[in-house]
Amino acid sequence: MSTQQSGSARASIEAALGALSASERRVARFILEHPEQASLLNAAQVAKLAGTSDTTVVRASRSIGFTGWTDLRRTLGAELTRATHPTARLTTRLSVTKRDSTRSLITTVFEEARDRLEISQADIDDTEFERAVAALHGAHTVHTFGVGASSACAAYLATKLGRLGLQARTAAGMGFTFADDLMQLRSGDALVLFAPGRPFAELDLAVAEARRLGIPTVLFTGRHRHEYDTRADILIRCAGSAGGLTGETLSALVAADALVLALSQQTADASRAASQRLNGLRRELRRPTTGPTSSRAKEHE
Repeated sequence: MSTQQSGSARASIEAALGALSASERRVARFILEHPEQASLLNAAQVAKLAGTSDTTVVRASRSIGFTGWTDLRRTLGAELTRATHPTARLTTRLSVTKRDSTRSLITTVFEEARDRLEISQADIDDTEFERAVAALHGAHTVHTFGVGASSACAAYLATKLGRLGLQARTAAGMGFTFADDLMQLRSGDALVLFAPGRPFAELDLAVAEARRLGIPTVLFTGRHRHEYDTRADILIRCAGSAGGLTGETLSALVAADALVLALSQQTADASRAASQRLNGLRRELRRPTTGPTSSRAKEHE
């Protein structure tokens, strides 16, 4: 993990310029002059544009105070996300990648996905993860909620928990209808939130209502400080996309899968029973329809 504070990439580069070697300084100046472009490139691509080697890019990143190029690029990307309009970021992505070959485009996206998952794996705190498992395992009902694209994560987790035989539901409303979802919270439940990088009234109210009822809250959030860090009980940190090349929910979905696996081990017998029941129901759905509807259909043939 970076030794720098969130959003400090450019300031850190500028502060380190005087101590860098000539080749490292070329890398630093390229990043300062083309930050949006740099946040979308791997070390080899930066090296080519800066007229140096990928080894020098990694070494320069470490000299600046990061663990490597991936760490520096991730911090730079997070800084730009807060400061740059989404349309401008999209324009940069299209400009940087438009000349790449098909194979290069595929490689770039998959490299970012691997980087995000590796960083997320390292960032998830074992103690926090175990606390999340305990909170969900001990809950009467697990309520999940996500804003925007994160709502897919909430629905996915609720479905997976249900397949383990756990009681789970997704709060799918926004605005006034969200109040109806919160009415379902009861003492003894647990609340899982997938939060974007900005505050929402629904998240504010959900956290406040959970705290009033004494319900534990598990927050899937970015690796940098988040609006709700001090208000949620348990934090699961997931790396975002430095350049927006991969879906914002990627890391959270994989972390949710890890949580489900841990819970399935905690509830092995119930999970097996739920799996058998689910598969039995699926077999029934594969059988030909033999009810009144089927008979009426034959009459009209």
